Amino acid sequence: MIGETTATAARLREALGAVVEPQASELQGYRRRPRESVNQPPLHPDFITRCRIALGRLVAVEDEGVIAVCSARRGEGRSSVAAAVAYGLSQSRSDGRVLLLDLDFGHATQAEAFSVAPTPGIADFLEGRERLRLVAGGPNRQLWVAPAGTHLGDRLRLLHQLAGESLIEVFREKFQWVVLDLPPLIGHPETMTLVRSSDWHLVVGKHRNTTFAELREVAGMLGDEKPAGFLLTGDSTRIPNWLRRLI
Repeated sequence: MIGETTATAARLREALGAVVEPQASELQGYRRRPRESVNQPPLHPDFITRCRIALGRLVAVEDEGVIAVCSARRGEGRSSVAAAVAYGLSQSRSDGRVLLLDLDFGHATQAEAFSVAPTPGIADFLEGRERLRLVAGGPNRQLWVAPAGTHLGDRLRLLHQLAGESLIEVFREKFQWVVLDLPPLIGHPETMTLVRSSDWHLVVGKHRNTTFAELREVAGMLGDEKPAGFLLTGDSTRIPNWLRRLI
């Protein structure tokens, strides 16, 4: 297992170097591949501002790390929040690169949100079928998006591979901020292996959709080991007092 871990991490490290750093062949005038670029996600400015405020409360003055954006179930706005957080980081808090990893392999949305091709992506690379593909954009091309791609095997294995082989740590080496758009926590216990690899947890709930019982269950799963924040989508009403400790 150790040999496999080292080999996968080394392959990812080499691939990241080739993708995010200038290549000698490019500097010497060789023909370059057409450059893709991410577009601004179609999110309301007020929504981006709310996400930026929630992010500021969560990470305070820290200037690097991994943020896991998670939710109890689907349809709660988690992926939109992840996109807004990554976009906001690239606009206001980053002197280096920001990476958004779409790891909800069964219901990927970030490629569409940023108007880039959905494949190849992380799944294609991990399954050994394609080279690593990340798409950059924004000011100074600081924002990078890793589409989920197409998985042919078990998507649970991909999540275990990312966590068990410490691949998130490899992404840390090249990016100041890494934002994880993760599958829902309830009913997907395998997601917790990646949640534990992050520095902060941002929990997303939706007004009149997410129940208090579900949020309590999520809070119990996350525990108190890492700082956690909460963002309510779909409404701006008052948050119950028992949730304020997560803000």
